[in-house]
Amino acid sequence: MCGSLTAHGWLWAVVSILAAGAAGTSFYWADWINGPAVMPQAQNVTFEYGLFRRCNFLEHNATNRAHMILRTDCGRYENFDEIPSIWWRVGTVLDGIGAGLLVLVALTAFFALFLEDVCNNVLAYLAGATQLLAALCLTVTLFIYPLGWDASTLRDEACGVTAGRYKLGRCQLGVAFYIAIGAAVGALLAALFSPLAKRKRGHSDYVI
Repeated sequence: MCGSLTAHGWLWAVVSILAAGAAGTSFYWADWINGPAVMPQAQNVTFEYGLFRRCNFLEHNATNRAHMILRTDCGRYENFDEIPSIWWRVGTVLDGIGAGLLVLVALTAFFALFLEDVCNNVLAYLAGATQLLAALCLTVTLFIYPLGWDASTLRDEACGVTAGRYKLGRCQLGVAFYIAIGAAVGALLAALFSPLAKRKRGHSDYVI
């Protein structure tokens, strides 16, 4: 094990890895919100909606576009424009950027646990700045995601006519939304710990 990590450095590395894992999980998981089906033909079915994925959804019949069929599996929207809200499309981009940045820093943190001199003083602060940017991307996503709750798809399938911006109607927050909150908080904490993670070695050499 590398002896260059301070106690704060170990904490930074662990939080960085956990935040990246949470961000990646919430980005891909469809259960940001969920609700029971509105239509009687889909009783006992729960619809789930994420940023760009969904579970248990209606789609046009391949042979008769006028009819809808229920699919009881999970998948992405066929294309980016089919995501039911412009706010979810923006959130997909922002959350993807945030998760990608956190994974990049987490890889650095992982190697810093085992190898000496993986990061110098400049890279330590750069890692913190990157995590701060990622936390901002995730936080903005969390705030703009509810702006898409007025989408007709959600209202017709699960959330009902009472759903609207920041109003869930018959739906409720899913597990992935709470994981996304944890990822944003973890990224912020990691950014705060990053400058404290380095240990002084000599007069000018600092490592995480």
